[in-house]
Amino acid sequence: MHLRPDNMVGLAIFYSLLFGTLLAWPVASSGSVAGAVVGWGANDHGQATPPASVDGTDGTATAVAASGWHSCAIQAGTGKVVCWGDNFWGQATPPASVDGAGGTATAIAAGGGYTCAIQAGTGSVVCWGRNEDGSAAPPAGLTAIAISSGLYHSCAIEVGSGRVVCWGWNNFGATAPPASVDGTDGTATAIAAGTRNSCAVQADTGKVVCWGNLDWGVPPASVDGTDGTAAAIATGDSHTCAIQADTQEIVCWGYNAYGQTTVPASVDGTSGTAIAIAAGRDHSCAIQAGTRKVVCWGSNFGATGIYYGQATPPASVDGTTGAAIAIAAGGSQTLAITTPEPAETLLSVATVGSLLVLARWRLGAN
Repeated sequence: MHLRPDNMVGLAIFYSLLFGTLLAWPVASSGSVAGAVVGWGANDHGQATPPASVDGTDGTATAVAASGWHSCAIQAGTGKVVCWGDNFWGQATPPASVDGAGGTATAIAAGGGYTCAIQAGTGSVVCWGRNEDGSAAPPAGLTAIAISSGLYHSCAIEVGSGRVVCWGWNNFGATAPPASVDGTDGTATAIAAGTRNSCAVQADTGKVVCWGNLDWGVPPASVDGTDGTAAAIATGDSHTCAIQADTQEIVCWGYNAYGQTTVPASVDGTSGTAIAIAAGRDHSCAIQAGTRKVVCWGSNFGATGIYYGQATPPASVDGTTGAAIAIAAGGSQTLAITTPEPAETLLSVATVGSLLVLARWRLGAN
C-alpha cells in the first residue's frame, strides 16, 4: 500500500435518527434544502475552492464531502455530482452514472483518492478513483440508503435490510462489521468509516458500535447504550465524535494530541448543543443548535506543520454574517453549505471525507 502524504479523509454520518423523527430526504429532489458551498483550510490542490457550479455563482449544493486532497458536492436542482481538487487517481472525475449525463446522486462520500455515491432512482453504489485494496469496488448489486468512505475502505447501509456492508482495505477488521449491525443480531441507522476503524449507530437501541482498530478508545458509556445513545456519528483519523440522542450534546473520544476530542462548551451541553457533527484528520466541527453557526476544534495545521486554519470557520458560517446547514471535514480542509434562511436544518455529518445523505429535520427553534 502506498500512502500519499496528507491523504486522510474526513469521515461522516448519513442516515440518522433524532428526537424519534427521521425523514429520508433525496438530496437532489426539488424542494431540498440547498445553499452555496464554502471551503476553508488547506487549498494546495484546490480542495477548499468549490467551483462556480456549487459556490452560489452558477449553482448551489445539497450535500458535500471532503477527503484529503479533493472535495465533492451534489448540485441542487440537477442532482449531479461535482468534484474539485486533486484528480491524480480520477477521484474528481465523476462517471456518467452520477455526473448528470447518465444519472444523478442522492449521497456522496470521499475517501483516500477515491469517491463513492448513491445513484438516484436505483440506490446503486457507484465508486471511482483509486482502487486500493478494493476501496472503489463495492459489492456487485449493492443498493444503499447511506454511505461513508474512509481512507481505503467504505461502509454502507443496505436498502431494505438495514444491515451494514463494508468493502476495501480490511486493516484491523475495519470492513468486518459485528453481528450487532451486520443483520445477524441487529442493523444500523447511521454509519461512519475512518482510517482503520468503522462505527455505526445500531437501529432500535441507538447505541454506538465500533470495530477495527480501537487502540484510541471505545465508545463511552454516554453513547454505548449504558448511560445514553447517539443520533449521529462521525469518525476521523484516530478519533470519533457523536451527538447524544437525548441531550444533543457532542461526545468525542480517541486520540487528542491536537484537542480534536476536547469538545468546546458551545456544543458539549454547557452553553449549547449541536445538530450536526463532522470529523477530519485531526479536527472536528459541528453546527450549533439554534444559531446554526459552525464551531470547530482541534488542529489548524497540516501534517507537515503548515498552518491551514481548517478549525477556524470563516465569518460566512461562524455566525458573524451567516450560518450552515451541512458540514464536511477532510484532511486539512473543511466545507459547509451556507444557510439562506433559518427554516429547516439538513443533518449532515461528515467523514474523513464524506457527507452523505440525509435526513431533513423539523427542529422548531433549532
